[in-house]
Amino acid sequence: MITTVTLNPAIDREYFVDKNEVMKNQFIYSEEDLKVYPGGKGLISAINFKSLGYEDVQNIGFVGGKQGLFFEKMVQKHDIISNYIPVESEIRNNVKVIGKDPATYTQYNDYTFRVEKEEVEELIKRFKRSISESECILISGSVPAGVDFDIYQRLIKISKDLGKKVFLQASGEALKLALASEPDIVAPYFKHHKSILDIEMNEKEDYIKAGKKMQEMGAKRVMIPFHCDRILFDENGDVYQLSPTGYCIINWLGASDAYNTAFLDYTFQTDDFDFIEANLRGGSAALWIAENKEVYLTSREEYSCCLDRLEINKLEV
Repeated sequence: MITTVTLNPAIDREYFVDKNEVMKNQFIYSEEDLKVYPGGKGLISAINFKSLGYEDVQNIGFVGGKQGLFFEKMVQKHDIISNYIPVESEIRNNVKVIGKDPATYTQYNDYTFRVEKEEVEELIKRFKRSISESECILISGSVPAGVDFDIYQRLIKISKDLGKKVFLQASGEALKLALASEPDIVAPYFKHHKSILDIEMNEKEDYIKAGKKMQEMGAKRVMIPFHCDRILFDENGDVYQLSPTGYCIINWLGASDAYNTAFLDYTFQTDDFDFIEANLRGGSAALWIAENKEVYLTSREEYSCCLDRLEINKLEV
């Protein structure tokens, strides 16, 4: 079994328009130009794992309100084990407007979702009970209001005490506190402001400094987004840069989830863990998603064609 954690779910709505202009009505007539998905980091990866043939995949988190019922029905259509704590607050909506000519991307995320303390403790109890059969725990995304920032630290400690491998994708204070529990893989992302561990991310040297600091604080391996590249830090202290070539991005939604899925999938499919090869698979999956309107992966073959468009170079640091 694979367990993914999504504490701050959302209903994602994508609108593809010819030209994204303010003060102008836009009319959508084609189903191809309107996409509605159950969203939230971790959940999209869970759906990807099912598409790649994994039999038992569960998603743990919170859902709330009438929108939460709609959300859970969409999740169950993908045959995901939905292991959710119900709350009263309505879950979030994320709206993306993608212009075709010129290529533009406008996103509106709401952060009105709130969880109470007793609901957090119920999730902790359920998490302990439900991960015993899991090979890997993927914890990903932001933390809703009402949840303390040490939540990921607590979940990782529970997982490590049970001998589980943990992949963490987080930001801000939740990321900083979680490092003390020594996650196996850390993929920070930028939320609201462009910093990691209070280090402003401007030059490549800032990314390298942040990656090394995360390893000093407990992360075994680190993968940091660097524009459309990734800066990779392996367990031996070596640093690499993974770069796509000849790309045309039309869609950000689902790219990082595809990366996480393909990375972990490669580690499950091979006997000897190869950090670099796993990142190449992750990068190819993210590139395939970014160049298409799709949000979910459907097969390994579809993104394997992107492998020869990736370059990886060891950095002298």
